[in-house]
Amino acid sequence: MKQRLIAAACCAAVILGGCQPSSGLLNKYSEMELLTSSDVLSLVEPEKGEGFAADLAVVPVSDNDASVSDSAITTNAALLICTNTQEALYYKNIYESLAPASLTKLMTGLLVLKYGNMDDIITITPDMVDITVPGAQMAGFAAGDQVSVRDLFYSMLIYSGNDTSTALGIYISGSVEEFADLMNSEAASLGAANTHFVNACGLDADGHETCAYDLYLMFNACMEYEEFRDAISQSSYTVNYTSASGAPVSKTFETTNLYFAGEYTPPEGVTVFGGKTGTTDNAGACLILSTTDDLGNSYIALILGGDGKPELYQQMSSLLLMIQKN
Repeated sequence: MKQRLIAAACCAAVILGGCQPSSGLLNKYSEMELLTSSDVLSLVEPEKGEGFAADLAVVPVSDNDASVSDSAITTNAALLICTNTQEALYYKNIYESLAPASLTKLMTGLLVLKYGNMDDIITITPDMVDITVPGAQMAGFAAGDQVSVRDLFYSMLIYSGNDTSTALGIYISGSVEEFADLMNSEAASLGAANTHFVNACGLDADGHETCAYDLYLMFNACMEYEEFRDAISQSSYTVNYTSASGAPVSKTFETTNLYFAGEYTPPEGVTVFGGKTGTTDNAGACLILSTTDDLGNSYIALILGGDGKPELYQQMSSLLLMIQKN
């Protein structure tokens, strides 16, 4: 399977000019002076442009600082995009390299959707659950358990178990290291020029970083898949699997999205469709959401670097209030 996956990744990269990232091309996103995808396409060779920058909001590096100077957004980075118009309504430090915590799982999920089979059964191996970081979120699978790719995928996005994403990465590529290589190749093909991953789960590690704009690109790509949209919209998920002893096991995982859990309420007129959370010491508290307003317009909202969950959700609600001003 591994050779087939690497070949597929290279084929994707060839569209951009060979089996390696083309930094000159990828940087065009941030070099733009206008906020329309058509402007990006005008800078890309016609044979390479199809599908590359279609339907994307583009923000120039010169506007990397807060778009609203007196904004109440105080976290490390933030981004609000109306996906109907591809307009960036708010952006702050969106190209700054930051630790992404479990928002890393967006790319892991995207690669499972592209290269995995939801009906495959994975036998959990010791390296899939060898995570010793104190306090790391774990779904609790053990070596020898037999779990479907679908159940690991849903558990990863809803409960954010680091063992689930590690298992999926090893399933796809054979090892965490080779999966990270695939993640970086696929991120480059999306135009995520400021991203470098070293694991599948997002636990803090040297060199594991991305930026708000790159996470928008990943989330936007994930939203094209029905399975992803379904997973992030769930408030809980029940996994039925076979333990190493052969006994049937059932576990229910609750969402880490505290809007869904009822602990926080979005602003009036804004409906949270779903999203992904993440928290580590280096990253702080992070959240990316898909939302809609009362007129049916859709938005992607992102906060990185909250000082704990209360600040994260207060800051996200402040960001979502900007939808009402649009």
